[in-house]
Amino acid sequence: MKLWGGNYTATPDAAFWEFNRSFPFDRRLLVEEITASRAYARALGRCGAVSAEDAATLDAGLAQVLAKAHADPQYIEIDVEDVHSFVETRLGEIVGELASQGHLGRSRNEQAVVALRLFGRTAVDHLKAYVADLVSALVAKGTDGAEAVMPGFTHTRAAEPITFGHWAGAHAWAFVRDFDRLRDARKRIDVMPLGSGALAGTALPLDREALAMDLGFAAVSENALDAVTDRDFAAELVFACAQLQTHMTRVAEDLIWLSGPEFGFFTIPEAFTTGSSLMPQKKNPDGLELIRGKSGRVDGDLVRLLVLMKGLAAGYQKDQQEDKEAVFDAVDTAMGSVAILTGVVKGLEIHREAMLRAGGRQEMIAASLAVALARLGLPFRNAHEVVGSLVAEAQKTGTSLRETAARRLPAVSPEVAADVDRLFDPLEAVKSKAARGGTAPDAVRASLKAALARVRA
Repeated sequence: MKLWGGNYTATPDAAFWEFNRSFPFDRRLLVEEITASRAYARALGRCGAVSAEDAATLDAGLAQVLAKAHADPQYIEIDVEDVHSFVETRLGEIVGELASQGHLGRSRNEQAVVALRLFGRTAVDHLKAYVADLVSALVAKGTDGAEAVMPGFTHTRAAEPITFGHWAGAHAWAFVRDFDRLRDARKRIDVMPLGSGALAGTALPLDREALAMDLGFAAVSENALDAVTDRDFAAELVFACAQLQTHMTRVAEDLIWLSGPEFGFFTIPEAFTTGSSLMPQKKNPDGLELIRGKSGRVDGDLVRLLVLMKGLAAGYQKDQQEDKEAVFDAVDTAMGSVAILTGVVKGLEIHREAMLRAGGRQEMIAASLAVALARLGLPFRNAHEVVGSLVAEAQKTGTSLRETAARRLPAVSPEVAADVDRLFDPLEAVKSKAARGGTAPDAVRASLKAALARVRA
């Protein structure tokens, strides 16, 4: 069944018909399409466009279509153009010609948008729950390791000692921003376009506010032409997925290389690894590598949508049929990746001794040593130069930085020289970074608690 064709004298070209059909992918919006159609039927009854009895018949018939589709997968295997024509075809089998009245005053242009908005709203709610679970896992693991010293890195080189909790908190706060971004995007998704018609609005006396309330929308679109054109909400949802995926790649990359034998800081749960077809000893971090690789896929979905939207004239264009697959793929990929990463984090084994050995390397105390000198009156650039010369001398002579500092510092600052043992203790070094946001254990615990509160709120 086609929803058009009265002025046609021939059938569409067979190849074009397949090229034009969106039902192979927009069938995924069946629940959303029927949800919106049932609400629209009730709205038609409320405004008198159809009788109350006919509105109830349409509503009940649509419910039957959905029940049949859920009960029998073959029920949806018919040759129709899109999900909208599928619903009207199957509804006609139940209520007869009355099925066409469910389309009264309504365009597929607005139907497509409202279904995608309903999908996006649900997707955001699910993604938020997944992200909150990931943040909770990082917070729990980070709180347990709030005093576990490890090296922090810049330029992939060991820089200063931090704690594992500080590392976990850094990633947790990135996901808090993703959570906030999804929550903010939902506001722009949660706008109801029904009543817009094809582009000019509707001549029916629909109560659009009541219709929006029936569907749980927070707002009603203010311009019919904009309502059927707008795909900003879809691009924003996909961007939120892309940014989330990017943040997941950072965690994945850290865990991949820091769990290798060269570092040995972590053991990745076996359930998220695979073996080698040749090398029996291997347990490859494939789950994390796939998360890292799928970032390019979601970025591609975003670019696809942005390019799709570029240069379109006001009003619905068939180009916009290409919006759905990008949204579906981005949401599916991000949701699957979050689930895997959460499992990895929850099962992650932390090797504290290996982290402490690496985090206690004396060169990483250099910055703290320079700060200690500066706090006792030496200009910081001079202090920086003094400590740099100590590092160079230690490397040249093959002695430790601590031994070199103990020998040279009394002439520069007796007070700092007397405090060398404490300054070179890695746990004391992290405890000294006690300002808000720092790596001191108490600061870490406070930061992790705040991150968890954000996603629970």
